[in-house]
Amino acid sequence: MAKTTRSPRSKRTTTRTRTTRTRTRAPAHAKKKQVVKPASSRGMLRKDALGFALKAMLKKKGGRTDIEIQDAPKSHHSLMTEVPLQERAGYPLVRDKGSVDPATWRSNDGKEIIVDFSRHAWLPDNWGQGVKSTKPKSFKKTTGGGTYTVMVSPEGKVFYHRKAAEEFYGKPFSLELGFNGQVCTAKLQGQEAIQVARASIKDINAKGEIKTDADSMLFGLLKPSEKKFLLNKNKFHFCIISARRATQVSGIRDLFMVQSQFLEAGVEPVWYVDEQSLKDYKKLGLNAVVGGKLTPARNKALQDAQKMGKICVQASDDISAWEYRVGKKATEKNDDACNEAYDAAKRLILSPVAAAQFILAKMRGSEEPPKLGGVYMLGSCARTFGGDEFVTKHFILGDFFVVDADNKVRFDEEMTLKEDYDFTASHIKEYGSVLRCQRMTLRVKHYDNSGGACTNRDGKGKEEQKNIAILKRKWPRAIRDHHTRKNEVILSWPSNNDAEGLETPVPRSRPSRASNKVMKVAMKKKKPTKSSKPRRAVRKGAKTVDRVELPCSPNAKMVVTGKVAKCPGINARLKKVNGKRVHEVVGKVQYTSPKGQRTYNCSDLRYDQTFGYLTLKGR
Repeated sequence: MAKTTRSPRSKRTTTRTRTTRTRTRAPAHAKKKQVVKPASSRGMLRKDALGFALKAMLKKKGGRTDIEIQDAPKSHHSLMTEVPLQERAGYPLVRDKGSVDPATWRSNDGKEIIVDFSRHAWLPDNWGQGVKSTKPKSFKKTTGGGTYTVMVSPEGKVFYHRKAAEEFYGKPFSLELGFNGQVCTAKLQGQEAIQVARASIKDINAKGEIKTDADSMLFGLLKPSEKKFLLNKNKFHFCIISARRATQVSGIRDLFMVQSQFLEAGVEPVWYVDEQSLKDYKKLGLNAVVGGKLTPARNKALQDAQKMGKICVQASDDISAWEYRVGKKATEKNDDACNEAYDAAKRLILSPVAAAQFILAKMRGSEEPPKLGGVYMLGSCARTFGGDEFVTKHFILGDFFVVDADNKVRFDEEMTLKEDYDFTASHIKEYGSVLRCQRMTLRVKHYDNSGGACTNRDGKGKEEQKNIAILKRKWPRAIRDHHTRKNEVILSWPSNNDAEGLETPVPRSRPSRASNKVMKVAMKKKKPTKSSKPRRAVRKGAKTVDRVELPCSPNAKMVVTGKVAKCPGINARLKKVNGKRVHEVVGKVQYTSPKGQRTYNCSDLRYDQTFGYLTLKGR
């Protein structure tokens, strides 16, 4: 056994044979290296992109070795240094007489304070906000920190905490005091978001403001026969559909982001908003009118444009950029080839006005001119390089579209979401086609927005399912569930144009992968007994009569084609159903067959349609 001896520092010390480890320590004079992580692609479109670049610059400039520094993209660094101090949100809105120049701000220990790109919501107009680097911590290594946001009074006094600043000011800060500052911040951040989006499109280190490309570069892609349909911007009615976005800073930022792009192109859009929000939008200086909720507002915009004899252009309230890719088609239809063609394509930054003019010229220059045109529905159009540049029977995204002046189609006001799917389907049915520019895309953020149509969504997806059911009821052969994305659908127009299922049996929709898993688990848990008969479930949103699922509209009229069947039972039932509506026949009409008395059912209806004994007409 090992012997133990007492010592004053420990109650028990054990004497054992141990292997000694040799530790190599860096000499005291050795210099630590600064750790700077490369820029992440996630930071390209963050709302505080330039503020993030400013803090990264201060951390690197301070030589901090005790923290890890996440660098910002080079384009952001270039943009950040180009923005004058007076145009930053942290610059005082009002300069008091004799106040300290923000360019000379210094902390109590003499460190430089740089005007910030953001601003506290409660900060008074004559105060400023800046960012300074902090001292390294010798006792602790961390991945955060490195900078500190401070408040600066007109006298140049620096405050780190709100309470101390309020005591110096003489009364509490409030949102009312800081409202003008927030509006100014939102305007500046809107401009910042545009510049950041454009810099990421061009993938360059910007020097100065990035403008849209010349309209002639886009219009040069039109055929001579299409160029004659290029109309003046005064022939368009530009509308922005919005609601409940003018009270929060993030919403105001997006409103000014969109507004400034239209103003840059030389037009002032009309904002169609809900009645409760009208004062808030007008307070921001926007040309706003009452439009109502989502679909009524869209219809009012269409009606106003038609009264003026103009082309209606509708846009959403969160678009930071319009982009067009010009390049050769991919050599093969696979992702690698498409991505290669996409990367090699020339990138054009468009104004919303030029985008609308281009789409209309393409529409009117078509052999059978459609009345609705739009853009590709995703942010990246890489996969479209494997196919045609323009398609005519595909979904038109509601975020930006052009409707010709003599259009008669309107939005279904029963719908609160996914109204653009129904609007697209109605146009294809009425006019035979639409026009989608596969290489034109938008930078939008939709789903995580506050206000607008996003307030119609609920956590359980009930509102989504309600609108999906309406779409399936109206267009059973054109709308199907997305196979991977929950509460999403795909518009796939049938080749025979029978989207309503009046003449063609409606195919049974395949359950999604997620619902397949649920069904398999349910089958494992519950095994049917021998005596029990499997009951066929009726699909949600399906057309039914007395809980019997129909393959078509219940109001469709059944008309016999005149074809004679060899079976006398088929001929007998055809005589009884001729001229009647589907809901009057299925499950109700009795007929005599060689096997006895029968009731006309869905199987009979599908059989008679498939073999050409009858057709369905009307609703």
